[in-house]
Amino acid sequence: MRKIGLVLLVLLVLVGYIGCGKVIKISGKEMVVGSPKELKEINMGKSTRKGNKAKMVPTVTNSKIWFQAHRGGLREAPENTMAAFRYVWELGGIPEADIRTTKDNIIFCLHDSTLRRTTNAPAAVGEANVSTLMLEEVKAWDAGATFSPDFAGEKIPALAEVFAEMQDQPENHVYLDLKQVDLEHLGFLIKEYEVDKQVIFCHNRQESLIAFRSITPGVRTMLWIGGKPEEIKSQFERAHQSGFKGLDQVQLHLRNTTTVKGETIYLLETKFLQYAIDKTRASDVDLEVLPFEFDDASLVYLLDLGIRWFATDYPNRFARSVRAWQANH
Repeated sequence: MRKIGLVLLVLLVLVGYIGCGKVIKISGKEMVVGSPKELKEINMGKSTRKGNKAKMVPTVTNSKIWFQAHRGGLREAPENTMAAFRYVWELGGIPEADIRTTKDNIIFCLHDSTLRRTTNAPAAVGEANVSTLMLEEVKAWDAGATFSPDFAGEKIPALAEVFAEMQDQPENHVYLDLKQVDLEHLGFLIKEYEVDKQVIFCHNRQESLIAFRSITPGVRTMLWIGGKPEEIKSQFERAHQSGFKGLDQVQLHLRNTTTVKGETIYLLETKFLQYAIDKTRASDVDLEVLPFEFDDASLVYLLDLGIRWFATDYPNRFARSVRAWQANH
């Protein structure tokens, strides 16, 4: 009886642990990330914030880590393609799509203003600004083979294709980074596909985020802040002084230097990162960081500071490092 009771106790603990988040198996191992229920609570404006604790900062025993895959995880999959987005969703992350508009007024996913870097389009087409091309011309070229032959045949997707795949998958979310799109048009498309609760709209200008929130109230927003350390600090402080108006998240770009011992040291010092954590928590805003390079030690440093939202170019490698950290917490 004592053995049966012990087995039942272990099962109850495991059920409770798994129930707190979505269990993602990657290369035969598991990673606990935020559950669909918790994403829904964020979408509905519900907060678990108590006192001075941020709404989504987990305890040591409930270490859920949320991550955006920058451009769909461009170091591990062809950026801004359906293959990349599906890859990230499978990992339990949130892909980012850069959005532009074609000559025939179709919103599609592409970071650059031309097709040259990411497709096999010939120079005559590849050097043209994509705003002068029809969607048919944009989709005519291979957007996967330049990354790897394994992705040959992948095309640049219209945003409607992404939304169509998200419609019956409420756990799948997407960041949309504004490049060249009419906000009213984008708002109409989001409403048409009823994915407003699954979209995080991002830009580096706070005014754009405030404007878009007035067009599509259900969409979450993120201000991304890049540049030199002093520029990042200055823009963050302006957002803070505004009361983080119109913002649900703030992302800081983390550039780094490497020491002679091979250590990854970020140019934004600990004092400022702790300040940013404290100010965003106090306003019930998520602080996200984008470390363009990281290793296990530098990621542990960020996690131990209390950061729980990340963006990365290496989603699978990031997940492995997080699993290693979780194993010790």
